[in-house]
Amino acid sequence: MRTGGRAAGRKGGTKLAMLALLFTALPPYRLTAQCPDGAPPPCRGARAIAAAASRVAVLPFENRARDTSLTLLAEGLADQITTNLGQVSRLELVPPASVRFVLVRTPREPARLGRALGSRWLVDGQLLSSAGHVRVSVQLIEAASQRVRWTGAFQRPAEDLFAVISAVADSVATAIIGTLAPAERERLARRPTTSNASMVAYTRGLAAFHRMDGLNARDAIVSFESATATDSMFAQAWAGLAEALIWLDSYVPARQVYPRARVAAERALAIDPMSPAALSALGAVTMYYDWDLPRAEPLVRRALRQDSTYARAWLYLAELLAAQGRFDDAVPAYHAALAADTLDEPVALEAANGLQLARRTDESLALIARWRARLPRSDVWAFAEALTLVGAHHCAASPPAAPIGPLSLACAGQAAAARALADSMVAQIERGDLYYYPAWMAMTFVGMGDHDAALRWLARGIEARTYILVFLRVDPIWDPLRGDPRFTELLQRMRPEGR
Repeated sequence: MRTGGRAAGRKGGTKLAMLALLFTALPPYRLTAQCPDGAPPPCRGARAIAAAASRVAVLPFENRARDTSLTLLAEGLADQITTNLGQVSRLELVPPASVRFVLVRTPREPARLGRALGSRWLVDGQLLSSAGHVRVSVQLIEAASQRVRWTGAFQRPAEDLFAVISAVADSVATAIIGTLAPAERERLARRPTTSNASMVAYTRGLAAFHRMDGLNARDAIVSFESATATDSMFAQAWAGLAEALIWLDSYVPARQVYPRARVAAERALAIDPMSPAALSALGAVTMYYDWDLPRAEPLVRRALRQDSTYARAWLYLAELLAAQGRFDDAVPAYHAALAADTLDEPVALEAANGLQLARRTDESLALIARWRARLPRSDVWAFAEALTLVGAHHCAASPPAAPIGPLSLACAGQAAAARALADSMVAQIERGDLYYYPAWMAMTFVGMGDHDAALRWLARGIEARTYILVFLRVDPIWDPLRGDPRFTELLQRMRPEGR
């Protein structure tokens, strides 16, 4: 089930994190890095990965300017350089989410960062700005030896940000692999927009989106909208806007964001029909909001044909396969998402939840346990554990060790405490003091054994088109309701939007 978000080390960075905060009063958490199999780094095979001559991680640049508003621009520059370097097929890029994930908890020391990221090369830089110019100082470091392979300083007028991005990417690629082919150099120099103002807005939006808390998600949308307003033919900005709107449903009702996300994705595809980000975003809208799985699948598969390393597209494919009950195909897709971006927090959460949907309970709990062992105060993983235990009907056999919300309290057999907390949440919701997902309240009540309340909240969730209900037909957490004719009637309401 979809939980959202990107980089680690921020408040409410995923859907599940946001929801857990509704169910708990624990302080914000910080996650640690994870290998594809759920184990902490160094991952198995990390030495082989580190030995790969072309694996590169671009670290978020440090803002050394006095203007703190340039911090997002400095971080976004690194993301843009990563994107540009990805045009050179002979290079293997560490995804920005993984880089941020590790950097949150690892000192900025090349050898340690290289080991944690499985990367031979690190690109590190600083941003300065003065007198209308942007100055970027960059180093290419061989992580294990900490030897600086190349260093450069680029100063361009503030009106030409892309020139800095292109120059850095070209120099880094040349330093690692030698002479570039003419086609590679041409791709590195290809401008996604002719407007520098649009480029700056998009770069800031990208960095804000990677932070993925509520405030930054809104800031990302504002920046992407500014980019598209300045250049209406900027396909990447339209795709970024679509993706940011999709994840904003952690904070506002789905009906307020998904129709806008659809428009943005379709606008991106009208400009660039092959955009993997736009294809996967439109597939996500079609799945999570329209509940039209047959139409969503070709969109996501087209995205993967364009970019088979795109973790988000693998995640969406896994979700829509799981929602159809095609678990033999869904589980490998979750694994592919993990492999594509090993340290992306939501991917790990999705894998755990997907395994629960597939009734691979032991595997799901093992993955959760590895994270909980390193993060004993993590409200997100505590909530994920409760979902898996309730869904698998294993509460009696293995109740949560440290229940922290109504669902886990009910699973632990603390019925009175669970009821008191759930009733308090309902009162806040009805007063308008708490934003909520009706379906999550339904899950809480089904876990507590209150089927009447669960069915009432499910009906509200269907009306609200809560994304999680795309799994209503297959999620085992709803098994106690499946013999109830009221549940059957609710299933019949699950029609694609507009039909």
